[in-house]
Amino acid sequence: MTALIGLATTIGLALTLLTAAAPPAAAADLLSQGKPATSSSTENASTPTSAAVDGNTGTRWSSTFSDPQWLSIDLGATAAISQVVLRWEAAYARAFQIQTSDNGTTWATIYSTTTSTGGAQTLDVNGHGRYVRFQGTRRGTAYGYSLWEFQVYGSGEDTPPAGDIPDPTTASLEAADGPLITATCTVPGPTGYGSGTVTYPTNSGSYPGVVLMPGYQGTQQNLQWLAPRLASWGFVVINVGTNTLTDDPASRGRQITAAGTQLLALGDTTGNPMSGKLNGTLGAVGHSMGGGGVMAALRDDSRFRAGVPTAPYYPNVNFSAVTDPTFFLTCQSDPVAHGDTYAVPWYNSMSQAEKLYIEVPGDHLCPMTGSGNKAKQGKWIVSFLSLWLRADTRFSPFLCGPVRDADRNNTSLVTRWMDTCSF
Repeated sequence: MTALIGLATTIGLALTLLTAAAPPAAAADLLSQGKPATSSSTENASTPTSAAVDGNTGTRWSSTFSDPQWLSIDLGATAAISQVVLRWEAAYARAFQIQTSDNGTTWATIYSTTTSTGGAQTLDVNGHGRYVRFQGTRRGTAYGYSLWEFQVYGSGEDTPPAGDIPDPTTASLEAADGPLITATCTVPGPTGYGSGTVTYPTNSGSYPGVVLMPGYQGTQQNLQWLAPRLASWGFVVINVGTNTLTDDPASRGRQITAAGTQLLALGDTTGNPMSGKLNGTLGAVGHSMGGGGVMAALRDDSRFRAGVPTAPYYPNVNFSAVTDPTFFLTCQSDPVAHGDTYAVPWYNSMSQAEKLYIEVPGDHLCPMTGSGNKAKQGKWIVSFLSLWLRADTRFSPFLCGPVRDADRNNTSLVTRWMDTCSF
């Protein structure tokens, strides 16, 4: 008996030591704070969407007083989602779902209830995706949906954002073409815009789509230089011709949306070269009135996740509601759309967006084909869209940090540089 007691004591001690030595389970990370957020509506200017992810329990998002409503967070990269915390104000959701998506278009429900009582709710979930959405279907009060905080916890999946794209270098980004082989085709039957030529990687795999929009009296030639550069770095690019050469910025914004819609549809349709090549994420680049159209698309169409307005022109419009990453490229001697008239006021008003502003020598045509320093412009645009449309942080050093300083501090190349680094 004494021997058995001693053996049991020894085993118990060993188990205690093993238990003490075991590492604790990894804690989930807060992934959502400060990330771009969009919603179906806001009650007023004092209850913006961004307040739900700002980490401040004294600010809140509130929707209009109707069903249904939603709020979506872009985590910036695919993640494993393990927990969602909802901190409700008095106006809560009685019935709602938590949903995830890889592309911001197709959603999977990972939590659903019809009997919520509000308060502070901690939901243990199991899902993955880049986007996480609260989808409210029935309000608990006569008011809207109101959240102090919408917090998403989990861990990044650490998958390469584009395994077929090698590490970028200054030399490779400043070359006329990137690492991927590309091809082109003409859009059959453009819908809602004049014409379209698509340049795409011939590799298997899916990529973000980018719409290129010319300016007043412009054609596809305006930004033709950019299409193969972007496509060879992993984008499906549609270079658009407008319905008429005099279409105003508002019309160009609608045509950007129409071209994006048709591009995604082609990606979902068999029997054409774009089939399976679109991952559902969209961006846009535009010149002059086309740059104004880019701003309108970012403001009005949640599918567009980043934009590059070049020498943008759009009089008497406030774009403070734009929350998506935006890169303004302007020309120092521009008599038509000087940065101080349009781009700088817009930049300053966009308090919830990641922003980059670069002014370079030249007149209004400096971003167009045949004008300006295309090696540098191409490097910046490719890097910005790779970072924000593909969450490929390998491109960040060319926009933030010491690597970019050779450009930023070269006064013959850059006459003004502003940003919200680090990103």
